Amino acid sequence: MDKYSLYAAQFLGFKEHFLPKGHHACQGCGVALAVRHVYKALDRYNVAIENANWQIPWSPHLPLDTTSHPNTTTPSLLTILKKGKDEQISAPLMICFDNETSKNGADTTNLLKRIPAIAAAAGYTYAATACPSHPFDLIEKVRTGWERHGAAYIHILCPCPVAWGFEPQYAVRIGRMAVETRIFPLYEIAGGYYRITCEDEYPRPVKEYIKAQKRFAAWSAKKIESFEQDVKAAYDMLIGQCRTSSSQ
Repeated sequence: MDKYSLYAAQFLGFKEHFLPKGHHACQGCGVALAVRHVYKALDRYNVAIENANWQIPWSPHLPLDTTSHPNTTTPSLLTILKKGKDEQISAPLMICFDNETSKNGADTTNLLKRIPAIAAAAGYTYAATACPSHPFDLIEKVRTGWERHGAAYIHILCPCPVAWGFEPQYAVRIGRMAVETRIFPLYEIAGGYYRITCEDEYPRPVKEYIKAQKRFAAWSAKKIESFEQDVKAAYDMLIGQCRTSSSQ
């Protein structure tokens, strides 16, 4: 069994920077869990995360703006400026906490979260996807993004019990299902080379992920089938990018 297939919180660092009394996140909040892992990942570098730049004022709950955009929120973006050996600011580490809370799960159809590829094309030396359901993979990517020379971008899928419609205790399970169905594959782009970091030889059926969330309650069997085909096509494209970059 791959070592990153083990989901055991006790193997993470014991020091906590993100305490329950310091935020107003709901139970099972994927953003809060992801931020907790990011803090742990950067602990060894003595990074002053508290002084980092949150593009959106930090409120882990990211409450829905029901006035102008019903059922819609904006992903939270954390930017931490890395320092070089001479202690001068060298490049940013940007982390997007995406809780996909658009109405009817519309954002989910934005397969592969193409922003990492856009970041790589824009000159970022490292870009990746991650999910708190796979903590060791997430932590390794955050550390790689910090240590690697140049700008880095990490897109983290953060399951939201409230907006997605599932019980809080299933947040990690839902995230894992997103990865295992290949709806949200975990991969990285380092120096232009694509690599899938967590892959199941036999993917979980997409419909299991859809049926587990109330946000997809209105989806017909035909729409689910079409979505399954889109997921397969997008994943095949990712595989092709991996093979092409490795042969260069």
